[in-house]
Amino acid sequence: MRIHHFTATLSPRDAVGAHTLALDDLLREMGHETAMFAQSVHPDLRGRAADFRNHDAAPSPDLLLYQASTGSPVADHLLSRPEPLVLNYHNLTPAEFFDPWEPHVGAELDAGRRQLARLARRARAAVADSHYNASELEALGMERVWVAPVLFDPPPLPAERVTADPPTLLFVGRLAPNKTQHDLIATTALLRARRPGARLVLVGTPSSDRYAGALRDLAADVCPDGVDFAGSVDQATLIDWYGRADAFLCLSEHEGFCVPVIEAMAAGLPVIAFDAAAVPETIGAGGLVLDDKRPASVVAAIERVLDDAELRARLVHAGKARAGDFAPEAARARHRAAFTAVFEEVA
Repeated sequence: MRIHHFTATLSPRDAVGAHTLALDDLLREMGHETAMFAQSVHPDLRGRAADFRNHDAAPSPDLLLYQASTGSPVADHLLSRPEPLVLNYHNLTPAEFFDPWEPHVGAELDAGRRQLARLARRARAAVADSHYNASELEALGMERVWVAPVLFDPPPLPAERVTADPPTLLFVGRLAPNKTQHDLIATTALLRARRPGARLVLVGTPSSDRYAGALRDLAADVCPDGVDFAGSVDQATLIDWYGRADAFLCLSEHEGFCVPVIEAMAAGLPVIAFDAAAVPETIGAGGLVLDDKRPASVVAAIERVLDDAELRARLVHAGKARAGDFAPEAARARHRAAFTAVFEEVA
């Protein structure tokens, strides 16, 4: 089968970009002929994908495959094409998270949701990377939706685990309103009142400059010298943080999957997370999932994990087992099965 594979942005350090590349490799291994197209391509990947605006000049494919994760002119192009369309859905952040900070981003997200509704009517089938994401497509009327997790290569495990007192909390993800790093900072401030010197490390670049600025102001006000805004880091530094932190804390209110919690579990780092969106589905029994993220409740959970050696050992063991469910070969097998079923449905 000749498949034309589309995404809005193709970047090697982006979760959707890495998944797109891995899936394209898998489709070729399955015997399909693929060509990739994108609106924006990282300089290191220009040999892998062409500009989607030149797609009409390419030989006609048997099928179009779209990595749906944001609003994009790519989607409008696909809506205009006659070939069968399949979606690989990674979720779109609800606009209301960005409206107070970046109204133009909220408008783009609203437009993306409208595009998604049209794509769902147009597509023959879809693969979603969580049941949470699949339920959104089903709510839009899609009946043929399979679930297979994000494809990614986990970073190497830390050479050793180094824990210290006072403790270090870690979160990895863009500085974005839906990820609610302000709740992490408020929690750290309360923890420092009980355990002076406790710190929070935030790895990730801003997706909203206004929100990132507000986070820095909040940290300076309630948690001076207690928050390390690490920004984007290389793999060696990320591995080091997974090895040095005492707990991975996620209080995000919207995630379509959340790769970092799997990386943390694989690294033997206990995971504490808020029960929202796809996060509990991804964690499964591998972490401590909270239904209350008020700082006092979260601090109580953190202290249980820090002080109860038996609980900590159980979480580390369960986390490693859960991370194994998303190991590359296991995830590739699920995608192979899902796309084989999809292509049989579309043929």
